[in-house]
Amino acid sequence: MGLMDQIGHALMDNDELHFATESRCSPEERWLVALSAPLSAFNGNFVNAVETGQSPEALREGVAGMWGVQDRKSFEQTARWIVDEGHREKYRGVWHGLVKLDTAHRSAPLLLRSVASLVFPGLFMLKLRGELDYEAFANQTGKSVADIATLMGSYSDWMDDLRKPLGVQPAEITDLVAWDAVRLASLSRWAVDLGYIDRGEFTGFASGLVGPVRAAYGNWAQVSAAYVAAGLIWNYSEARQEALVRTNAMLFSDPRSPYKDLPLH
Repeated sequence: MGLMDQIGHALMDNDELHFATESRCSPEERWLVALSAPLSAFNGNFVNAVETGQSPEALREGVAGMWGVQDRKSFEQTARWIVDEGHREKYRGVWHGLVKLDTAHRSAPLLLRSVASLVFPGLFMLKLRGELDYEAFANQTGKSVADIATLMGSYSDWMDDLRKPLGVQPAEITDLVAWDAVRLASLSRWAVDLGYIDRGEFTGFASGLVGPVRAAYGNWAQVSAAYVAAGLIWNYSEARQEALVRTNAMLFSDPRSPYKDLPLH
């Protein structure tokens, strides 16, 4: 998985944000396209248009392989599942455990942290993790205990990535609904591109989690941070961490980014 994941991410065209030359979007469509931006940036899709810029063949294969969506019926079923369930509640406990671990680590005296990281990092981290039940988290998420242990072992590095360059304190993120909302908006765009739904139906499907998103987050940075956090809980690897953080950071550094001129609220 590690090597194939690295190869897969290396082949993705996401070294910069991609923009459609001409974007014909209504204000509501523009906002929903902005909501999909964390995944659009990661995949190399357009970040300013309902159209994704991907070839129909590659898009059809990817959507069928990753989502099992091959027609209107399967799209509607998947969209309904994301709105009603998704992963947000399933991953909530793991996220809160990671925040607890991060808080404990950062509240330890600096000297202790420095010495521990150099002399006995394993013992120090084991002490911090003592209150966390890996088996319970594995049962909750459907992952293996080994996967959960790998995720917990990597937390310090990518928690710092949320702080910088994304500029979000992990404790600010109390809900992972962004993970489901970003994917719903993206899947709805793909369904338009593939002809599974009409363009006029896009906003109806893509907006299914807008209310919870606006209730959970104060700005786009928190949306991106929550998306990255849930994405790493879903499938952690160093390659995914690098790609998710880098592509989401571009949404704040590129002056053309939809985040720059569209407020979350």
